[in-house]
Amino acid sequence: MIKKVDFPNADYTLQWLYRDHNQHIYEDYNTIGVPSEQVFEDIHRILEVLHGAQLLIPTNLNKSKKFEFSSMDIDHIVSEIRQWVRSRVIKQKLGIYGYGIVKLPNGEDVIQKDLVQVAELRLTDRSFKISTAKTIWVPVVQDESEHYNWQIGLAELNAPRLENCLAAVFHKLKLEVVPGLEEEDRSKPIWQKGFKLYPSREAIESAYIEDPPPPSFDIAKYLLPKTEANH
Repeated sequence: MIKKVDFPNADYTLQWLYRDHNQHIYEDYNTIGVPSEQVFEDIHRILEVLHGAQLLIPTNLNKSKKFEFSSMDIDHIVSEIRQWVRSRVIKQKLGIYGYGIVKLPNGEDVIQKDLVQVAELRLTDRSFKISTAKTIWVPVVQDESEHYNWQIGLAELNAPRLENCLAAVFHKLKLEVVPGLEEEDRSKPIWQKGFKLYPSREAIESAYIEDPPPPSFDIAKYLLPKTEANH
């Protein structure tokens, strides 16, 4: 049996918004309450990617025991979602929750609840978010006592899995994504550039002062260039 763990949540969420500005396919839902089949096709493709990488093994909709899936099979899950949506017990938007597999540096795989979610998947326009509140994706993080801790092995095993999934969803659905592929978001302690995640410069510099990493660690691949405001 795979062991369960509980990596702490950050006090913020990292997310990627996928959306389509061409919304004519949703007119039926807005007028007669019949959602486009595109909604369910999107859900199937998203879950194929996330489930295949074991980042999201779905268990329920909207964090509610009322909407627990009766199977782990993707076809069956999408069928149940279709039934709930068409019966109007789910309206406007939904979220898909479950657990994911985290790879540890000792070679062990462990189960983490709510590792990654599909959030705000709408029935009235073609948009959704893939989000995570975990910080296992970067090599240095700040703990509750405001100390910086290195987790290089954890990040190097898991960050590429998330990045590859985000890119695969982007290529399969061919939707616009925010942050864009070259767009940067430095508003949170973990920075985003496209599908990549980076520790902030403050985290890296503070961690080097508190407890330098092994000399073999290649910090360069985790550095975003300074902005004009930093010079």
